[in-house]
Parts: sequence; C-alpha cells; structure tokens
Amino acid sequence: MNAPLPSDAFVRSVENGLSSLTCTLVGVQCGGCTNKIERRVSSMGGVISVRANATTKRLRFVWDPAVVKIDELINAVEELGYSAHPLATELEGRTKSNLLIPLAVAGFGTMNVMMFSLAVWAGIVTDMGPGTVQFMHWLSAGIAIPVCIYSGSVFFLPAIRSLRAGHMTIDTSISLAILTTLLASVYETFQGAEHAYFDAAVSLVFFLLIGRVLDQSIRKKSSAASDNLRAMTQGTAKRIGPGGQIEHVLADDLSIGDVIYALPGERIAADGNLLFDIALVDESILTGETLPRTVVQDQPVIAGSVVVGQAARVKVTAVGADGRIAEIADIVEAAEARKGRQQLLADKFASAYGPVVIGASLVGFLIWYFFLGASFSQAAMIAVAVMVVTCPCAAGLATPAVVVRAINQLLSRGVIVKNGEALERLAEIDQVVVDKTGTLTTSKLALENSVNQKTLQAASAIAANSQHPLARALGEVCPAKPMAGVVETIGAGLVAPNGAKLGSARFLKINGHGDSNAPELWYRDADGETTRLRFRDIIKPDAANFVASLQMEGLGVELLSGDKSEATRDVANRMGISSWFGEMGPEDKCQHVMSLEHSDKKVLMIGDGINDAPSLAAAYVSISPATAAHISQNASDIVLAGSSLLPVVGAIKMARNARKLINQNMLFATAYNLVALPLALAGGLTPLIAAILMSSSSILVMLNAFRLKMPQ
Repeated sequence: MNAPLPSDAFVRSVENGLSSLTCTLVGVQCGGCTNKIERRVSSMGGVISVRANATTKRLRFVWDPAVVKIDELINAVEELGYSAHPLATELEGRTKSNLLIPLAVAGFGTMNVMMFSLAVWAGIVTDMGPGTVQFMHWLSAGIAIPVCIYSGSVFFLPAIRSLRAGHMTIDTSISLAILTTLLASVYETFQGAEHAYFDAAVSLVFFLLIGRVLDQSIRKKSSAASDNLRAMTQGTAKRIGPGGQIEHVLADDLSIGDVIYALPGERIAADGNLLFDIALVDESILTGETLPRTVVQDQPVIAGSVVVGQAARVKVTAVGADGRIAEIADIVEAAEARKGRQQLLADKFASAYGPVVIGASLVGFLIWYFFLGASFSQAAMIAVAVMVVTCPCAAGLATPAVVVRAINQLLSRGVIVKNGEALERLAEIDQVVVDKTGTLTTSKLALENSVNQKTLQAASAIAANSQHPLARALGEVCPAKPMAGVVETIGAGLVAPNGAKLGSARFLKINGHGDSNAPELWYRDADGETTRLRFRDIIKPDAANFVASLQMEGLGVELLSGDKSEATRDVANRMGISSWFGEMGPEDKCQHVMSLEHSDKKVLMIGDGINDAPSLAAAYVSISPATAAHISQNASDIVLAGSSLLPVVGAIKMARNARKLINQNMLFATAYNLVALPLALAGGLTPLIAAILMSSSSILVMLNAFRLKMPQ
C-alpha cells in the first residue's frame, strides 16, 4: 500500500532550515522492526535524525529538504515492508478498527471448525467410520482455509512486503506458522489420517488477532498524552469579525491577528494575548497546577487553557504547529522515540530474532522427525509452536512501554521530558545542584526592614528614575511617580533637586558601610536624616519543601549563584542548604558541576539563566523551568511547565519506579524465553497454547507498565 504524500500542513520547519515530520507506523511490532527502519533511513543523505517507537507506533524524521524529499523517506520505509502516514488520529482509529473484522471472521471460523473437530474426536472413540472422518476434515478445510487466508492477511501482507525487502519480521514467523499448520492439515487429510489440525490453524489466527487488538488498545492508552494535547487545538473557535459579529470557525483556520472569544468553561483555541481587563485561566492541562492563573491585559495565554469566571477576548499570536501546545507535543513524541541504553540492548536482541526463531523451529522439526520418531505432522506442529512462542515481543516492549507511560504521566504534572534516556539518567542521580535566582527565588526582592511610609514614598519617587534592580525593587514595594529633575550616577546613586539622595552607602558616604555586599539602598532626605533599606530574595513558596524533600530522598543539595556571597548564604540558610557558592560565573558553575562528576557524582542541575546553560549541558541530567531563557531550555533534558518545583521530586521518584518496572519486564521477558523455548522444543506446547503464551507475554509487559503512577 502506498502512503499518501504528506501535505505542507504536516511538515514542520525547525531550526537551521531543517524540516520535521511525525508519522504513524503500520506493520511495526517490535524493536527489531524499528531498528531496520532507523538503519535504512538514517543511511540516506540529508537525514539528520530518524526515531521510531514500537510502543507508540510513531516515526519522527528530521531532514534537510534541500538534500532529500519527504516522499523519498516514506518510500524508503515502504520498501522495508512497512507504511508511514503523517500523524492523524483518524488513521490510527481506522487501523485499529480494521482488525476487528478479521478478528470476528476468525472467531466465527474457530467456533465452527472446533465443532467439527469435537465431532471427529468423539466419533473416533465411538463408531464414526473413516469416510465420515474424512468428510468432517474436508468440511473443516472448507472453513479454515478461506478464514485463515482472509484473517491471516493481517500477518501475511506485512510478511510478504518484508521478505521482498530482504528481511524478516515477527509477521514472517507467524505467517510461516499459520501456513505450516494449514499445509500439514491438508497433507494429513489427503493421507486419510484420523487427525488434522485445521482447528489449530484457525485458532492460532484467532488468538493472535485477539492479542494484537488488546496490545493496540493498551498502547493507545499508554501514548495518548501528546494526542490529547494536540486535540486541545483541533476544535472550533469563536472569531470576532470586523463588524463585531461572532463567527464559528475551525481552530486550524485562525490566523495571527484574529480576535477570538471564549466563554467561561471553554478552551482558548489558539495562543494569544488578553485584550481587555483581567481573566482567570486554568492551565492544568499544560502545567499540572490546579489553581487558575490570573492574566491581565496584554499578557499571554496558551491554547487549551480553560477560561474561568468571566469571558475572555484574545488576540491570536500563534496557531497550529507554531503554538506552545504543538511544541510540547513534538517534544513528547521525540522523547518517546529517543531510545535509552536499555532499549538499545533490547532492540539488538529483538532484531536478530527472525533467523534464530526459524532456525530453532527447523532444528526442532528435524530432531523430532528423524531422531524421535514423530510423524511429519507432529514434528511440524512442534516447529510451529517454537516459531510462535519464541517471538521476542515482550523483550522489545519491556523498556518503551514503561518509558512512554512515565513520560505521559509526568506531562500531566507539567514535567516535559525531552528524551527517554534522560529518564533513565534521572533515576541514577545522587547530587542536586540548584541555581538561586529564578529557580529557588522569584527574581524579585522584598524589603526586609520596617520603614516609615512617608520616607518610603519619597525614596521610591527618586528610585522611579532608575533602572537599577534595587531601584526597581523599591518601586514594586511602593509604586510612585518619578520625581522631576533627578540626576543619576550610574551604578552609584541618584540625587534629587532638593538634595535628597538614594544609593549605596559609599555614594552617601556613610561610614562603616562602604564595603557592604548586602542588597541594600540608603536614603538621605533633604534634612540629612538617613534610612537604610535592606532587601532580601523572595523565596518561592514551595522551595523549602522542595529542598527538604530532596534531602529526604537521600540526595545531596548544593546552591550555586552568580549573586553576592552574602545574599547566597542568606538563601542557603533559609533553605537548610549547608553547601553553597556565591559570585560564580558561567565557567565557575560549569567547572563545579564537572568536578562533582569527576568525583563519581551523578549530578542533576536545575537552573534558568543564560549563565546556567554551560552547567546544564555539563550535568548528568538537567532541568529548567518554562520561564528560563531559551538557551537554558535547549541545554536541559527536562522542562517544568509550571512554577512549582515539587514536581521535580515526583519526577525523580517516577524515574526510579520506572527503572524498577523496566528491570521487572526484562527479567520476565528473559525468563519467558528461557522457559518457553525448551518447553516448545520438548513438544510440551501446541500451536494454540504457544499463540496464547506469546500474546499474553506482550500484554503482561504492557499491563505491568500501567502500574506506573505519578507519586503523590
């Protein structure tokens, strides 16, 4: 089947003139399939990266459109026997529902063939003659053969495509098993044997399809988060026309500059700025924070946010793929596709299964037929059981099933994981290094000491003429109109026309305070009376709880800051952090993180400023808030969508729990293969039981991943 060429609406532009596209994969069942796709496509010129995920059935390309075209990339996937379609929920729905008809046909065939088989089994031990037995076998053949051809095409067609491309997949061994069982049954029928295996053939198809439908359903639930995010911007919008009339349009039809209207309880259809007054918006879908955020005129709002209280008018600033929701969905999909160390090992194991499985089944047939005296059909059934039961689906899904679940759970709490490998590394950290300003504190200063209101008002009127951080902090504490005629000496202080002064102790020539490193201003009024204005950092409400929670998890916590040592020490003492370093430049922070890692520490760095970017990149794993500079977000592995720091603690616990479940899944997959293969070779499994075991192993791995929940 040829995939339709993607329209420009699906292809997205990324940095440096590159393009990206996320596709839905059809025909992929395990890590071996995704490995083949990645190797083939990455060998093409102009391809920057290609990531395929067997759990979510997603494929993400990043390429240079000047070198290679997207249709060439999709054709390369098709040449391997798979299909890639631009991401569309309706396609996935069709893919899933298309399995239900073959499943129903296989179920109908199984019931009828079983009825004839039971009659034969009962008749053989009573008085049924050979002619009647053969008639029953041919009736079974008349039902089983067309049913297996139709319902088995779910496996046959991908197998044929993969063989044409010169490789084998899970569907190859399944198809061989079905066909071998059918052919053996036809052979036995022609020979006039008492037993045929049409019931085994049709039951094999039936139970394999049950497993595949259940598997798809579980996968869909596991990877629904990014689709749910995109759905936030796929509805309708109320657009206000030039004459003030309200038009109901699709969100995709909005343009930058349009004005949209959202009633209480409705979702905002596109990113934009609030036009009038004030509004409350519920951003829990993005940040995980339950309390609504207050937005005032000209402040930004995000598509998908729910309006609370009163209606809101918004001027659109970004639509579709350029919106914040789409950007986060892209990050999530890329994270699900990027593989960690454990997944790479599992994929290597899964990619080699084809020849091994078929070789093992052939060995089993030869041993039983030539050395143990089994009949041709009995030896063939043993070979079929080996082919079916040794499918390494469980091993291939052990890691991605858990990683996808973890990424989606974290997203619901406003923690955006940019790659799956970061989740693995997060589980291993033993040291946390935190930036001060903007991370533990709010980047604002509060007045620490009590000051007469009249004095405060006079000092603030002078401060309103300066952009110095302390002057602006004073203006936030006590807003005032600028006093006319004020003269500023940059970096030192200000002088009012009446002789009043505001500035450093050195500027005001106050003895004994000239070398103070504390964040403070001094004010001297026209009569010469002096007042000290001491400031201190405003610590985020949950910062102390955050630090205490990290320490309870057994993690060392250090505070780094480019701020003065006195201010850094003050915050560290208030946070209960014993190890702190102030007056550190970007190089100092980076060097400190590297020195910790050289001493065998696995460091989590949390920071938000441009000066934190080098240390974020150097850390074992890094986190930055959504308010951070773009360079810091780009350097980090994880981004916090909300303002709270506590989700970081939940993410660490989640990563550790995910590692436990991955280890459990890998242990189960290994034990399954160690037990199932010898049992099948020993003749202890029928093809039907083998099909049930194979499907069950994959489903159990997926269900075990569903045990992963966000810690409270």
